[in-house]
Amino acid sequence: MQHEHSTSSPGFLPAQIGNAPITMSSREIAELVETRHDSVKRTMERLSESGLIRFTPLVETSHEGAGSRPVEVYQVDERDSYVVVARLSPEFTARLVDFWQSHRNITPRIPTTAEAFASAFTMLAAHEARQAEQSRALKALDAKVTEVAQAHVVLDKMPSDCESIVYVRRRMNKTYGLSEAVVDKVMRDTPYSPTIRALVKNQHVDADGAHYAGFAKKEVSAIFKRFTDECQMVSAIMATHPFVDGRFKLAGKAGA
Repeated sequence: MQHEHSTSSPGFLPAQIGNAPITMSSREIAELVETRHDSVKRTMERLSESGLIRFTPLVETSHEGAGSRPVEVYQVDERDSYVVVARLSPEFTARLVDFWQSHRNITPRIPTTAEAFASAFTMLAAHEARQAEQSRALKALDAKVTEVAQAHVVLDKMPSDCESIVYVRRRMNKTYGLSEAVVDKVMRDTPYSPTIRALVKNQHVDADGAHYAGFAKKEVSAIFKRFTDECQMVSAIMATHPFVDGRFKLAGKAGA
């Protein structure tokens, strides 16, 4: 056991001048769990990079073999030693308890030990859950990026699940009796405006490379159902809505 001082670095345990805390070294942990010292250090580095522990890198003198040589070790406090051992070999709980009790020279308190390991396992589980959630978020982001990228590739024809604004106008007029002006307002100038799902090349000979937007039919249908559900009927066929100025024709209100 050592009382050491070091410079402060990201992921490292800052030393305290004066009443420095008792620490445990990576070499002592390796001996405790009967594994290689370099393996213990790699585990501690990964836990430090994840923000789960902090350690102080120090140089000790090894007297193993014929001579002595300097060996870098990592020092951790009691709390972080539980996290390291929980990651490496949780079956060595009793040995770790004995280690700390022998250096504190107090009677073992099993509840405190159980709480320490419960906290360590909870922390590791929470960290792994965050990593899984981050992985799911990255996959969702990748899918969104792919979707946006596909929307900006000009296609030769409209996908079967999409439609142009021309067809949206016709369909909403047939379904709800909405005018072209109201449809355009909902599609372009309200919070309900749908995402452009595809860009399609205009095949007319005089189009000069122009293209037009395609919108997902399912999304458009949901938008106009919501819009018409929110409309207030002021007569048998006329309605109002906060997003549209004045009255407008609404012949087939959703849900009516």
